[in-house]
Amino acid sequence: MFITFEGIDGCGKSTQAKMLFELLNKKENALLTHEPGGWEGGEALRALVLNGSLRHRWSEFFLFMLDRCEHAARVIKPAIDAGKHVICERYHDSTLAYQVWGRQLPYGPVRDAPALASLPVPDVTFLFSIAPEQALSRVSKRGPADAFESKGLAFMKRVDEGYRTLAKTDCARWVVIECGEKTPDEIFECVKSSLRGKGLYL
Repeated sequence: MFITFEGIDGCGKSTQAKMLFELLNKKENALLTHEPGGWEGGEALRALVLNGSLRHRWSEFFLFMLDRCEHAARVIKPAIDAGKHVICERYHDSTLAYQVWGRQLPYGPVRDAPALASLPVPDVTFLFSIAPEQALSRVSKRGPADAFESKGLAFMKRVDEGYRTLAKTDCARWVVIECGEKTPDEIFECVKSSLRGKGLYL
């Protein structure tokens, strides 16, 4: 199963991804990866995107797509073909939420890019939903803000709206978990319950 974890910065998806990987990998049949930069050579692209130095409004999108194409070809698809569960922190829905709603690029070209590149489609996508104010409070305690975190509350509210809109367009794939008042363990119980409901024995 190809499982993606999505949400605004500070929502807690990294913690949940690690917990699910540790559970699924007890039989060494799971892979945990991330975007951007989840392949050998990808960290250079990740640094270029996150340091905030890009000037053209489309540069981030094209770098994300380059990263995603190589990530899919080198890491994700081989793992899927080998019968492994793949857990990926961020995938193309992040690009839609951040580039279309956040950066306000046109929806159509960004939406259609994965199909043009024949990229794998997730079986399940989790949205870890949290109030943007709470998320930014968490992010501020982690250290210097990256190119997205530094855009502030209005930007994160647009991204959050984007995620919620995307989740409504494909209810069969998306699982929305409201995380604001839950502990990590409580959130993980929701993750496990949702996956059992989709046929993954845990």
